[in-house]
Amino acid sequence: MTPELLAMLGGGVSGFVFKFIAQQAQNQTRLFEQTIKKQETADASADAADKRGGAGGAWIRRFIVVSTMFAVIAAPFIIAFTDLGVSIQSNTSSFFGLFKGTKWDTVTGYVILPEVRQTALAIVGFYFGSSQVK
Repeated sequence: MTPELLAMLGGGVSGFVFKFIAQQAQNQTRLFEQTIKKQETADASADAADKRGGAGGAWIRRFIVVSTMFAVIAAPFIIAFTDLGVSIQSNTSSFFGLFKGTKWDTVTGYVILPEVRQTALAIVGFYFGSSQVK
């Protein structure tokens, strides 16, 4: 191969590589600008939503937190001093499971449902998690 052909081939390859790198940098810049615009739009939308219903939503969330904490912490102690009964449903089966029925038992005390426990765990996790960020 002649030196002129090698120089032309090398120049073509290096020109392609540099043009490819410049195009990639330009694509990255364009992508970054689009991401910034998208984030600005999302921020503006969140600000508008906060202005529309921020105060009412905050009070509803506070009510849910207070209600759940009351159901988990205070209600068991209050109900313990009363003779209120709670009816609990249980499924029964007899004769090798061929006959199924429902049985109701009344117990004294307070029943904490699994949903209430999960809600309390989510609330505690959220508040402790958000306090770690600050």
